[in-house]
Amino acid sequence: MTILIALFGTLILLMAVGVPVAFAMIGSSIAVLAANRGLDSIPYEMLAQRTLYGVNSFTLLAIPAFLLIGRLMNASGISDRVFNVARVMVGHLRGGLGHVNVLSSMIFAGMSGSAVADAGGLGPVLIKAMDRDGYDRGFSAAVTASSATIGPIIPPSIPAVIYGALANTSIAAVFLGSIIPGLMMGLSLMALVAIISYRRGYPVSVRASFAQFVAAVVAGFLPMLTPIIIIAGILSGLFTPTEASVIAVGYCLVIAGLVYRTISLREFWVICRETAVDTAALLAIIAGSALYAWVLARYQVTTQIIELLTGTIESKYVLLILLTLFVLAIGMFIDSVPALFLLTPILVPLVISYGIDPVHFGVAMIFNLMLGLVTPPVGTVLFTVQKVADLPFGTLIREIIPFYIPLFVMLLAITFIPGLVLFLPDLLLR
Repeated sequence: MTILIALFGTLILLMAVGVPVAFAMIGSSIAVLAANRGLDSIPYEMLAQRTLYGVNSFTLLAIPAFLLIGRLMNASGISDRVFNVARVMVGHLRGGLGHVNVLSSMIFAGMSGSAVADAGGLGPVLIKAMDRDGYDRGFSAAVTASSATIGPIIPPSIPAVIYGALANTSIAAVFLGSIIPGLMMGLSLMALVAIISYRRGYPVSVRASFAQFVAAVVAGFLPMLTPIIIIAGILSGLFTPTEASVIAVGYCLVIAGLVYRTISLREFWVICRETAVDTAALLAIIAGSALYAWVLARYQVTTQIIELLTGTIESKYVLLILLTLFVLAIGMFIDSVPALFLLTPILVPLVISYGIDPVHFGVAMIFNLMLGLVTPPVGTVLFTVQKVADLPFGTLIREIIPFYIPLFVMLLAITFIPGLVLFLPDLLLR
């Protein structure tokens, strides 16, 4: 346990003074090795091998592909097509554009797999439209931020790929296990939007005609095929999740560059360059976390934690409560991707020892970490939406507080009702 305290303590200290997460992980690992072995006895060649080993993974090739899909969708104007499809479906309800906001995020989630891509891509379109129809800007921003967290839940999902790779768990099973929670999450947010809209008297739009409905669906049909291609291809065994991500990139290039003609070669080069920068940042974190996980295994920290908890905690439900609170606290201070790399190697062996399905726990942990994206002080999505909406941070926080209620209720449901997660994987894969 001393090693664990030293690793976490050094990591938090380095991050607190502004060291990037990837280098903080490497630095804390080297510091612990130096303290235990001495500077002259550190196996630097082994450290280099372990660091490179972390990124030498076929599965992780899906990450840059999904990042590229998200950027292609945003740059090609597909966000507007998704918005129009959602509008003709639910725009006529009380507080219609609030419902459109949530439904657009659910549709877009099946394309980008990223909460920040959702908030940055759909956010300007949705907030501008809600401003025109007389919605409070704070409410518009709160709906946008909370619904953006659906992005990494409904497949495809970058966090699901990372978790599956780290936990040595079927990524297809994690994808399938996320579908029902993602849909329930969207419906619960729409229920809250309806309640607030009735109380504030937000407007009701005219129901779209059948011709308008058909026109919007036809215009958005090709982009909405993206998640179907990915999921159907994986389930049919035609390709792996990694291969599916590359096929989806090719499909998006065809519809954006050849069908819609909304992206030029110059714009595509800029998109690729930005994706490369994002990928490099993620791979640096992956490399650092691989070394960090190796140090944990080298000193048998995970084994010690399991022995300590199994000797004091008998019920798996008590363990789930403690882990839920722990992951929630971590997610408030560390972004979701670094948190996954930190926690997965430690927690997955622990939950398996209690008979908890790793797919169930993975979906619950990803959902938990998504709450951190809309929770201060880190709150990546919060700051993205605040910038898009151009409103005071305090106003956004005040408006988003009610949205925490359905999100936390869903977190408890997913954590303590495994069937919500495991029904589809059991039905289709097992």
